[in-house]
Amino acid sequence: MIKYFTFFISVFLIGCNSTEKKELTYFGGKIIHPKDNFVLLFDNNQEIIDSIKLKKDNTFLGEIKNVKSGLYYFKHGSEVQYIFLEPKDSLLIRLNTWDFDESLVFSGNNATRNNLLIESFLSKEQQQRDFYKYYNLPANEFKHKVDSLKIVQDQFIENYKVQNQEKSEKFIDILKIALHYPLYTKLESFIIDNSLKDEPEILDSSFTSHRNLAPISNPSLMFYSPYRDYVYNNLYSDIYKKKIKDDSDDFTIALLNAINDKISSSELKNKLLKETTIRHFYNKKSCSINKKAFQTFIYSSTNQKDKDEISSLLKDLKGIQKNEKFSNFSLMSPDGSIEKIDNVIKRKNAVIYFWNKEYASSNWVASRVNYLIRKNPNVEFIVININNNKNEYVKGLNIKHQFYLQPESIAHNFLTSKLPRMVLINKKGIVKNGFCSLSSKAIEKQITEL
Repeated sequence: MIKYFTFFISVFLIGCNSTEKKELTYFGGKIIHPKDNFVLLFDNNQEIIDSIKLKKDNTFLGEIKNVKSGLYYFKHGSEVQYIFLEPKDSLLIRLNTWDFDESLVFSGNNATRNNLLIESFLSKEQQQRDFYKYYNLPANEFKHKVDSLKIVQDQFIENYKVQNQEKSEKFIDILKIALHYPLYTKLESFIIDNSLKDEPEILDSSFTSHRNLAPISNPSLMFYSPYRDYVYNNLYSDIYKKKIKDDSDDFTIALLNAINDKISSSELKNKLLKETTIRHFYNKKSCSINKKAFQTFIYSSTNQKDKDEISSLLKDLKGIQKNEKFSNFSLMSPDGSIEKIDNVIKRKNAVIYFWNKEYASSNWVASRVNYLIRKNPNVEFIVININNNKNEYVKGLNIKHQFYLQPESIAHNFLTSKLPRMVLINKKGIVKNGFCSLSSKAIEKQITEL
């Protein structure tokens, strides 16, 4: 790292008299065993602000203009981690992808802040494992465990402030979220676990006193896992207290109403409404339509683009009907030939997954489909790329399972929303489930039953 840092300083000093150079923020480092040939840097709107290519020695260096002080995140391969940047920072990382989070180390100016964030991330994971045994404690004892740990964290933050007189108040706010919000999430998780008991304990108002310190309506922090986890657990815990079955449409409706009532930011509210509607629909065992849930979404959301997307989803649902013959559409094989889906399936029980990389990463799809193939060797699995790039395939999945949907295929008639969908078909070509999720564990039984 010292060797590379010397190189970094030499680059930084070139043209040091330039005003533009002085305003630049630098982000670079070295990656051991890289998974890709680039590193992506994102802002808090989850927009890519830089794509930095790795050199032959696996080092990289990016120059970013007009950086605003705050939390960002970078992505390499399928891994993501957070960084705090300020204007004129020169921040370096070193990591080994074989042990991504544990090996990540920062150097350069303001490296201490970022090393604190990664340490808090790792301690959160260990803390979660340590807390499993406490969830069966009485509520007052569980809260005492949480409060005791928070006292230690508060003292740690105060010590940091004393030792760093030129501290950034924005970083202090992020550090508090990194340390405190996982504790608040545990309290919300306890409420959920307690609600699922046959005889739940009655919790007094002090058990949720943390909510006065932890608002849940900041859209710019929803990409940050400590904050996001807390928001979701906060919303879900109130619904679980109502003893509504979590796989029911009533649960979805209650959750949508809670989002509408509790989230003041219209930007975040719309985002959560859409995510919840789609996620709960995908988690259903059947592809049946619950009009009331969708109507609740339409009534609550103020984002017309989201409403149009959900309307397209409803249209797509009607395009494939259960217990009817599946459409014999055309698709392109990896060698460029055009084939009909009936000829690809060859009168076998089949699972067809329409893949859109915007919603599901290549690595995740490969892992999930390979698992299902091993579990169901007598079922034919087909992954069809519905993106515009016909040369884009799922890495790590045998090419014989992969196809591309050309723009003129009639299959686009039931893929207007561009959302991924999985279809289950029996050997007679009859649809047994027309819209299900690749991620749903509930669907595994249906696949086995084919």
